[in-house]
Amino acid sequence: MSQKAKDKFTKHIAIIGGGCAGWSLAAQANKLSAKTISFFIKDETRASHSWGFWQMPWLDNAASHSRKKWHSWEIITETDYVIHQSENHPYCSLKSDEWINWCKQKFHSAKAKTELMLTPVHKTQDNSIITNAGKRHFDAIYDSRPPIAKKDILLQHFKGLEIRVPKPVFNPNTAILMDFRVSQKNGIHFIYVLAYDAYTALVESTFFSSKPHTDETYETAIKIYLKRFYDIDNFEILHSESGIIPMGDTLKQDLNPHLLAIGSNGNAIRPSSGYAFSFIQKQISSFVNRKSTPKTPHKIYDLWMDRVFLAVLQSNPKKAPGLFINLAQALNGDAFARFLSGSAKIGDYIRVIGAMPKWLFIYHAFKVLTGIDKKEQR
Repeated sequence: MSQKAKDKFTKHIAIIGGGCAGWSLAAQANKLSAKTISFFIKDETRASHSWGFWQMPWLDNAASHSRKKWHSWEIITETDYVIHQSENHPYCSLKSDEWINWCKQKFHSAKAKTELMLTPVHKTQDNSIITNAGKRHFDAIYDSRPPIAKKDILLQHFKGLEIRVPKPVFNPNTAILMDFRVSQKNGIHFIYVLAYDAYTALVESTFFSSKPHTDETYETAIKIYLKRFYDIDNFEILHSESGIIPMGDTLKQDLNPHLLAIGSNGNAIRPSSGYAFSFIQKQISSFVNRKSTPKTPHKIYDLWMDRVFLAVLQSNPKKAPGLFINLAQALNGDAFARFLSGSAKIGDYIRVIGAMPKWLFIYHAFKVLTGIDKKEQR
């Protein structure tokens, strides 16, 4: 065996962070060509979440583990609505527990020697990790620990309740991605409804604003919505989940330049939507298959358009329902799924740009191009 071939299987790799990105990379252990893979997480307890995505070629495996798929979805405002259909790209809901359990099986059955290190990482230094057990050197360290949101950027924050109701009121054939028929006084606000059957659904109150709210704010919004549109006063809570997703620039927790950032730490979150699962899988699949280093999974012009879109939302929050309905009206189901999954075609971009308020977007595009928007955030 040549020295090059031997070197291929003598790498000692570390992964830090037991979230979606860390476990998704761990599941690719056989493709990392490593002799040993050490996975550092604080503990194995983790809140369960529902991850949503449109089925794309790089997500076929994830889609096969999804709890439910919807070939129809809806966006609603007080004055309008759009229903999309797609046979090619259904919207999928995946339980985080289901995905991580599958990743664990792949990790522990890998050809390489794998070890799960249930200990916090105190510090990294060059290519070394320091824990209570001491200092260990690695050939590569993948860091999936979440970044820190910069001050005054938009945050997507939410609380969702999976509920069971006493009568069949939900439509399990259509997912409601955004229903803006709720109070907008505390920020851009919509309700997200994934009906698993006529009696059971995940109902989520989601805001875009600079600060998260109290649990009572989200829960009250959900109760008012259920009463107004489903005539539901009482329901059983089967599960609750919450989260905060930065929609813009972030700062890494660890500035060690030797670390290979992945997941939200590696800019995998789509800024304008907060969608992360799909882009994390795209990022990991890309660099693992190419034997390269992790890069952002987003196209440069997607990031530029997102930056302009977020600038418009932040300065004109009352226009948000109209902007999202315009976006939905400009595209059919397949194109909408492609656009939000980072796989838009040229025609999709043209239709989206054509559907947006011209002078408002030109004004903010100028501010983005000249960097004025960044200066205003300081």
